[in-house]
Amino acid sequence: MKLPFLLLAGLAASKVAGQVDTTLYNSLQIEEVVVREEAAGLSVDSKSVTLNLNISRTELKKAACCNLSESFETNPSIDVSFTDAVTGTKQIQLFGLAGKYAQIQVEMTPLVRGLLANSGLSFIPGTWVQSIQLTKGIGAVNNGPESMTGQINVEILKPEDLVDAAESPGSEGRGDVLLNGYANQGGRFEFNEAYGLRLNDHWMVASLGHFSGRQQATDVNGDGFMDNPLGYQVNGMLRARYFGQNGWEGLYTFHALEDVKEGGQWAGSGAFPLGIETTDLWRSKMKQGRLAFTSKMGWVNPDHPDQSVGTILQLYSHTMNGFMGVDQPSNSPTDLQGIQNGLMAQFLFRQGWGNWAQTSALLFSRDLYSILLSAPSLSGLYDWGEQNVGLSTEWTWNPNPSFTGVFGARYDYNSVASHQFSPRMHLRWAPIEGHTLRVVAGRGFRNALPLTEEWGRFASNRQVRFAPNSIYSGWVWGGTTDSREIALNAGMSYSWNFIWNYMPGSLQMDAHSTQFGQTVVQDYYTPGQRYMYPQFGSLTGSTSPMSSNTLGAAMTYQLNKRTEMRLAYRFQDLRTIYRDETGVIAQNVTLPTPFVPKHRWMAHGSYEFKGGWTVDGTLQRYGEQPVPGMDPAGYPAVEMAPAFNLLSGQIRKAWTGGDVYLGVENGLNVMQANPIDGAVDPVTGAALLPTHPIFQTQFDATRIWGPIFGRMVYLGTNLVL
Repeated sequence: MKLPFLLLAGLAASKVAGQVDTTLYNSLQIEEVVVREEAAGLSVDSKSVTLNLNISRTELKKAACCNLSESFETNPSIDVSFTDAVTGTKQIQLFGLAGKYAQIQVEMTPLVRGLLANSGLSFIPGTWVQSIQLTKGIGAVNNGPESMTGQINVEILKPEDLVDAAESPGSEGRGDVLLNGYANQGGRFEFNEAYGLRLNDHWMVASLGHFSGRQQATDVNGDGFMDNPLGYQVNGMLRARYFGQNGWEGLYTFHALEDVKEGGQWAGSGAFPLGIETTDLWRSKMKQGRLAFTSKMGWVNPDHPDQSVGTILQLYSHTMNGFMGVDQPSNSPTDLQGIQNGLMAQFLFRQGWGNWAQTSALLFSRDLYSILLSAPSLSGLYDWGEQNVGLSTEWTWNPNPSFTGVFGARYDYNSVASHQFSPRMHLRWAPIEGHTLRVVAGRGFRNALPLTEEWGRFASNRQVRFAPNSIYSGWVWGGTTDSREIALNAGMSYSWNFIWNYMPGSLQMDAHSTQFGQTVVQDYYTPGQRYMYPQFGSLTGSTSPMSSNTLGAAMTYQLNKRTEMRLAYRFQDLRTIYRDETGVIAQNVTLPTPFVPKHRWMAHGSYEFKGGWTVDGTLQRYGEQPVPGMDPAGYPAVEMAPAFNLLSGQIRKAWTGGDVYLGVENGLNVMQANPIDGAVDPVTGAALLPTHPIFQTQFDATRIWGPIFGRMVYLGTNLVL
């Protein structure tokens, strides 16, 4: 913030035993003063009607690596876990529910949906991110119908972010080039670049580049499987920013990527006899590609700033080609070829007057899917289209600074889910300065792709079964009313921003409940089987076939100018109603949802030394969590995975032109024993080939609940040129 000013000072003469002229200066000219403040790493917007947590680049630098799925390791509201032990795919959980139930967007355009529901988070490099806005509880109605548990909006570096830094004092007017490099002991490396340039008074452009990969295989536990998949990702984005006259502006983005991952058994691990062929081993492959173009244009009335219009247009094409199993036709491997071509167009209009403001939107989207899947017990080619027309309106009432009410509703006609109505309400009340109460309630829906969005679950020899019996049912591909999911979310929160001992702090508590009226159940509680079926509240005699009830509290306090601490706890109780293994609808049992710890604690601290040195550390404790059991004699087979602690830390040295950092993940070297069932002989501990009877009957890489690799040391640097 620039504050040029002129200070005029004069001291009047005073009379003390005579007249003495004490005027010091007639005038004093002070040069321009630039005040800079670094954004807090994690902050809550006290003025927002929703519970918004803003994650800045300061906080993102504390995460070890390297993409959006790995950017929440110091956030107490989000859990990060692997979907399986071979593909390396990470997923996030909000309120204990998978990230697909939160609306995850890049600058208000879809990111994690359709074929991207499985791995879309890994396609946004962390160094590209300017900030992340996390909304806990159902999101704004104009952003779409799919926000059931919350909303995550990612802001990418824009041309003006880079150009403004380049044109700041001392930059010599050149374009700003940001470079990032990273490597860890597991063989992963990464390179990122960002460059911005002003073309003229109206146009700026920027390029964002990313290349990462892993070519060094590891097998720490000696089970014959690679701990992390090999492969690479090439990812690029071109952005153009337009600032016109009379309130017009635009942002245009072209995005392209290719991502290749290969995992599974490794002939070079030393666990198999010499001369073994790769075609004799169990392997996993996935190749994905994406092309997307986004145009965002807006106009603000210069004469009435409370009146504006905006348009968003996005065209995209995504392909995925996957393989799991032994690469021999006689072994019935799993092959997947999927294509999603889509279009989204949205028009928004905002008008404010007095204490009222409204924002309305018209949305049209169309996705064309073609999925060819060949796997044991199912195969086929399915082509279908999903079309959605949505009309939404949101009204904000702000009679005074202490109260805000937002009331919204949207109507969608969806070619798969039919007519859908989604009312939503957000209330904010701040009766005392620094204290804020919020209440939220609303409804959302989504269309699931039960097979492709759970791709990692094919890393198993479980027999795939479908409702209503073992005969294949076409709804599992998606595109039918049986694959839609509907949920109600309600919650309340309390925030307190305080000053104690002259230093700032905050306390935030929240409680949320998500109740599903319809959901797709993936049942793993029958050993040796993966049973999928739609579950409806009316059929089970319950109002909710799946539910999530959570309580959370977090406190942040700055002990002094250099020391910050954060403590958090979250309780989450997730329940799902399962049909018995025979598939008889009338018989149901309520069980805890697997892979969700009921208790989670976090402690985080950071200290800034003189000379640009910073040290931070995070300790997380995950409580016991239910996992599918292996006892074939009983149903349901439920086991409890033990509680464990994760410690991460980082030391960073910063200077004018960048920084260098050294860190560790899983510093306590916690590892899940035998993460892949059936991979080794239970008596001798020797790695087994896929032809072994134990492997054929017990192989399962999906019962993953803890770390696989163990301690991981990494080194990285950021440079500004």
